[in-house]
Amino acid sequence: MAEVELRQRHVATPHVETASSTAPGNHGRKDDTIRRDVISLVIIFFVSICCVASAIYYLVVDDLAPAERAAIRFPTSLSVAQELGHALMTYSQHSPGRLLIAHGLTYLFLQTWAIPGTVFINLLGGALFGLLIGFPLCLIYNTVGSCFMYGLSKNFGGALVRRQFPTKLEQLHSMIDGHRGELTLYMIFLRVFPFTPNWFINMSSPHLSIPLRQFAPSVFVGLIPYNFLSCKAGLILSHLQSKSDIIDTETTIQLIVVAIAGFVLLPKLKKRFAN
Repeated sequence: MAEVELRQRHVATPHVETASSTAPGNHGRKDDTIRRDVISLVIIFFVSICCVASAIYYLVVDDLAPAERAAIRFPTSLSVAQELGHALMTYSQHSPGRLLIAHGLTYLFLQTWAIPGTVFINLLGGALFGLLIGFPLCLIYNTVGSCFMYGLSKNFGGALVRRQFPTKLEQLHSMIDGHRGELTLYMIFLRVFPFTPNWFINMSSPHLSIPLRQFAPSVFVGLIPYNFLSCKAGLILSHLQSKSDIIDTETTIQLIVVAIAGFVLLPKLKKRFAN
């Protein structure tokens, strides 16, 4: 216990504005840092989207028939995902390798930049590749993409995150600060909870002294239910009526119960193993 408390005392806390840090000179330096970081992120974003779009065109779109090509677009809704799945079903049978790469690049791009739509990519993973292949691949893509976002935020997002989300950052810090000794487990249960804003956890983790070795397992394990259920729903993609069919109310309640049970049991587990 003493060792855990000692570690907690040395954990860095989020930057808090003080009188000296709000001086005009410091504000100017912060603005310059944010401006430089935003420019860097914009450049990286456009380079990455050009690379991903070019790869998808070369790997998949260029080989499709005109009618199939017309259906190729980012799956921003269930109906678009269904059209996309129907258009790519035949292609997945004779060129699965190319489609796998294109699917992975799309997933990594969306996850890295916290762009909504990964749930539809999961559906396509299940529909096009089956559960045995689609589920583990989507889980890996989700984890790697989250780590990419972690890295981008760590290198270019510190000042920006603190400027734009000071309250949320402080709230998340308060939540995890008492669980440094079992941080990985706590983060896992936090991600199992279906209403957790995973995009914000990915973005803020490097600024809350959450190391990558604890961050990555929390994504991989904590998002197993989400990835499994959405990939499984892809097996009946054409029959889905709405997003609520992907993860129904009963399943959502079960995930909430699991997450709450984990939060309740963590202190008891900590005390037991400490003794």
